[in-house]
Order: sequence, then structure tokens, then C-alpha cells
Amino acid sequence: MTEVDVARNADELRTVPLTDVLRLDRIDRDLFRSAHRFDVERPLYGGQVMAQALLASGATVEPERVPHSLHGYFLRRGDGARSVLYRVDNDRDGRSYSARRVVALQDGEVIFSMSASFRTVAEGQERTRSGVTPVAAPEECRVLTLDPELALQVRVQDWSSPDPFFPVRFWARPNGELPQHDPLVHAAAIAYLSDFSAGLQRTVGSEVLGPSLDHALWFHRPPRWDDWLFIDYRNGVSAGLRGWYQGGVIDNGEVVASLAQEMAYHDTAPRLDGPAR
Repeated sequence: MTEVDVARNADELRTVPLTDVLRLDRIDRDLFRSAHRFDVERPLYGGQVMAQALLASGATVEPERVPHSLHGYFLRRGDGARSVLYRVDNDRDGRSYSARRVVALQDGEVIFSMSASFRTVAEGQERTRSGVTPVAAPEECRVLTLDPELALQVRVQDWSSPDPFFPVRFWARPNGELPQHDPLVHAAAIAYLSDFSAGLQRTVGSEVLGPSLDHALWFHRPPRWDDWLFIDYRNGVSAGLRGWYQGGVIDNGEVVASLAQEMAYHDTAPRLDGPAR
């Protein structure tokens, strides 16, 4: 989650390219280090860790294999002012699929762990119903002004329900252009986006939301993020101080990716001086 305010003019923002935020340095065959750090200590955005874990694991498979699914667990709060190490384990390389496990570490402790699967691109008959109600075009929606270090542009149509600062249906695109012929980077960018906001506002309310616990993402088509994508979160189940929701990433009416996430929440709103997410 990120502190935000509302503005109409996106040109006022200083932009940070998303590729800068996601950049990794390879320091050994299966070991990588994040290159982007904030100037001051701040909570590390979970989407950044997940995206970089996907980049690290994808760098160890054959280039023609692209990610089709991942499942990650957020275990500890990360510090955005410090580097993160990513260690990749090769579980399997088959004829069509590759499986990888990756852990993200700070101070020798695992802050995030993830399994990811990759496949060579295959053609097949498509049977899809998006079920998404049309909304206004992004050019007709209001700008949600974010911390420029988040490297995202977000536009929201409905400011009345339930909380405009944590939208459940919105448009998004990255700051800067992504490499034209690198599907791994596009997949990582969509993974980065998929942890933004939350889908539990109508059931538990954003004021009591806690940290993300685990996250799953499936890519149904070769990932591309060249322009605006529409994100549609749907309520799931909230019980036992844990909430689960799912969502779709839509490009020109087609579902390109689906996600599911579980989050902790509180009985009451946390104190303002309490720990950040």
C-alpha cells in the first residue's frame, strides 16, 4: 500500500521508469541483487520483490520459455533503502516446462519466497469470458497521484465507492517504455502491478487492511504491457483475520492474467503511529 493524493494533471509528476525500479545485477549464476534503492528507510513494496524474483528466476531458464504462473509468500517486511539478494534454485527443466524456486533475502533472512513455472509459447483454441463491465476509457478517468518512485500511472473512474485511494477497478500503465521484445520484463511488470491496491474494501474496509500474506498470478497469454491495462478486483472471503480476493488483468477486452491474494486485516483500525506495512 502507498500513501496517495488526488490530482487531475499527471504531467506534474516526476517520473521514474519502471525498468529502473526493477533492475537487477547478476552477481553469480543463480544469485542476483536489486539495483534500485530509496534514499531513506521505507517499507519495500511487495510487488517490487515479487517482480524482481520473477526476473531472477526467468534469467535462469531458456529465453523462449516465458512465465505462466507463480505463487509467492510475503514473510517479513523489507527495507526499501537497502538491496535485496535473490537466490534461485532449479527444480526442473523438462521438454516444455521449467520450474524454479527463489528466495529474497535481507540481513540473511528470507523476506519473500516464490515458486514459478515457465513454458514455451504454445498455440491452442481459446475459450474465454472476461465478465468485465465496460468502464470509461482511461483518458476520461481521474488520475490517482502516487509516489513517483512507484513508477506507475493509475486512473480511476469511480471515486465514491468504497475508497478512492485503494481502487478495485482501475487503469494502469508503467512509467517509461518496457523492452519491446522481452516478455519476461513485461511479465515481471504485470507481477509488480498485481500487488497494487487490494480487493477487500467492500468486505473489511481499507482502514483495517494489514500486510499481504501470499499471492498467486497466472499468465494466460504471452505477457505484454505496452499501454493501459484494466485491473478488476473481485471480493472473495474474509474470515479469521485473513481476507482473500481475486482479480483479472484485462487488455482490449481479453483476460491476459488472473491473480489471487490473501491479506491479513485487523479487528480495528491500527494506530497511526503503528508499524507501516
